[in-house]
Amino acid sequence: EAYYACALSGLTFLPLNSRLAAPELEYIFDDSDARALLLSKPFAGIYDELKSRAPSLEITIGMGLDELSDGMHDYEALLAAATDQAQPVAASGDDIIQIYYTSGTTGDPKGVCLTNDNIYWCGVDCVSVMDFRLGSVWLHSAPMFHLADAVAFWAVPLVGGAQVCVHFEPERVLHLIEKERVTITSLPATLIALIANHADLSKYDLSSLTQIMYGGSPTPLGVLQKAEEFFPGEMLLHTYGITETAGLACCLHPQDHDLTIGEDGHYRAASCGPPTPLIDVRVIDENDRDLTAGDIGEVVFGGPKIMREYWRKPEITAKALRGDWYHTGDMGYLDETGHLYLVDRKKDMIISGAENIYSVEVENVISTHPSVREVAVIGIPHEVWGEQVHAVIVPLEGALDVSSEDIIEFCRGRIGGYKIPKTISFDDGPLPTTGPGKIAKRRLRDPFWEGADRRI
Repeated sequence: EAYYACALSGLTFLPLNSRLAAPELEYIFDDSDARALLLSKPFAGIYDELKSRAPSLEITIGMGLDELSDGMHDYEALLAAATDQAQPVAASGDDIIQIYYTSGTTGDPKGVCLTNDNIYWCGVDCVSVMDFRLGSVWLHSAPMFHLADAVAFWAVPLVGGAQVCVHFEPERVLHLIEKERVTITSLPATLIALIANHADLSKYDLSSLTQIMYGGSPTPLGVLQKAEEFFPGEMLLHTYGITETAGLACCLHPQDHDLTIGEDGHYRAASCGPPTPLIDVRVIDENDRDLTAGDIGEVVFGGPKIMREYWRKPEITAKALRGDWYHTGDMGYLDETGHLYLVDRKKDMIISGAENIYSVEVENVISTHPSVREVAVIGIPHEVWGEQVHAVIVPLEGALDVSSEDIIEFCRGRIGGYKIPKTISFDDGPLPTTGPGKIAKRRLRDPFWEGADRRI
């Protein structure tokens, strides 16, 4: 309701990640100057602290709260008092309709500005490559503050479909698929794995389900093999997209979802697929020249779905948008058939359970611990979440009593819980470097990834 209401009212909608800590939310409020807040239960516990840090905030509307704070409006009461006299506000295609804040490699989040045109073409693109049709029923069970799920808000109305919402729990998801005859959904591979490992999966009638879109995190081969035991390969749609491309950018067609490992150790389903109809893709060298098939370079995207700008960051926008192409910072290659493969990132980003985690954000916090001399944060394999956050720490001389528990506790409340390292190792130092002040993270990562699958 909020997505559609803001669009019809000419307001800019800014979804907030419910897993962020108060200081991170404070930055977003300060940067965006947001004036109204729709407050749901995940944020209720930090509302008082957040309100004191958000001077621009004028209106707060409580949604499904057990108790309303002073001055707060009740969402359901406002709906009940509404009339049918309101008319949609006229807007242009280039007006900003949504801002999604993503983590930044410098530590500050960046507001990705998507326009009315971006969102419209997002819906059209989804309909063109996914199994949307008249009567489709989409299940929202992944977080709606990510475009991986939110793309359905714009695709479903184009085909006259329905939408069902549920907080993810395997039993509830399976029950609703059966009850509501769900036909299509989007799930990070981590959630597919949880469902595939569900002991009572066979007792549910899932025959209505025709397609599951997945992506958003590195997916170990074993997870996909387990998923295919219950969900046929022709049902699984491997996609790759980023917020700056308004969602989908590449889509591996179901007929290519092949997990057979070739002599070279690769398998077709490791590909992100070809670009979607409304996306252009190139792989370029450091001089922005196109590379030939098989050569690794930076992946860049173009087309009508590319974001307008980063909110209030003209210099970063100019660097990312060059010559009508968005420079992703992801490294990959195209094969002879135009299928995209991602192999690494310029940005030291970790993807854990479909959440993007930039190592510099975590390093910035840990480096302020009084016992830490050096720190490097890397992603290491995790059988369910794809990757997990691992910190390599060189303690200050004499700080012999610092422990993993100390570091983890130090991070709590300073960054979102999902960004806090799950494991920590200590090193005598100095950490290896590739140049002045540049830690050689590949040398730290490689031992953890020997024999493990790493894919995007």
